[in-house]
Amino acid sequence: MPIIFSLPTANNIRMKNYLRISLKYLTAVSAFFGVILGLLTARADGYSHPLLRLLYFTAQSNVWIGVIMLVLAINLSVSKQTSGAGMRSLYFLRYVFTVSITLTALVFCLLLAPFSDASYRPWTLTNLFTHVITPALSLLDFFLDRPRFILPKNGAWACLLPPCLYLLYTTVLCLFRIDFGRGVPYPYFFMNVFSPVGIFGVSSQPPFILGSAYWYLLLAMVVYLIGRLYRRFSARF
Repeated sequence: MPIIFSLPTANNIRMKNYLRISLKYLTAVSAFFGVILGLLTARADGYSHPLLRLLYFTAQSNVWIGVIMLVLAINLSVSKQTSGAGMRSLYFLRYVFTVSITLTALVFCLLLAPFSDASYRPWTLTNLFTHVITPALSLLDFFLDRPRFILPKNGAWACLLPPCLYLLYTTVLCLFRIDFGRGVPYPYFFMNVFSPVGIFGVSSQPPFILGSAYWYLLLAMVVYLIGRLYRRFSARF
């Protein structure tokens, strides 16, 4: 029995392009909506000033992915091309920021929400958008819209740059005991260098099980492995 190969029709191509662009716009809207909603509800969530919420990796990773998705969507709407040096750079940045937003989702779902105290309401609408919906849309876009080129082999190392830059400047703020908006000089409990375990200590008391240095090393390994995994997936198809 002969095997019939069907070529993609013009309508199918247009529909795929429409879905690809629409998903990017939707991801950008979700990211910006979550961040803006977070600013509007900051005081109700216990922040002394709304803009201090922007000091958190959550807000910054959402802004990064929102901006790159918006720029990609506009470029694809105008040119419909995924090749060229400019588009390669945009798709590479999407890869890097997708890893960052994945880290945001993992840290929230595995560390922050389970170990949150009574003063922290984890499952607010803001947190749902910034920690779950936007990361999910970003992953869906990354898996469905694969560029026509292979990401560089050293791409996983580039994925470490955003969290490392964040760690660098927030550590300085922590050492100077700058208030991150909720009366504490650190954004996340694992970055609290003044905790009972400090920087290199260990404890059996959750959530302060490991010192900050060990958390940094662990999270760096997670980011690198996610970057390797995403690049391998992108290269296989």
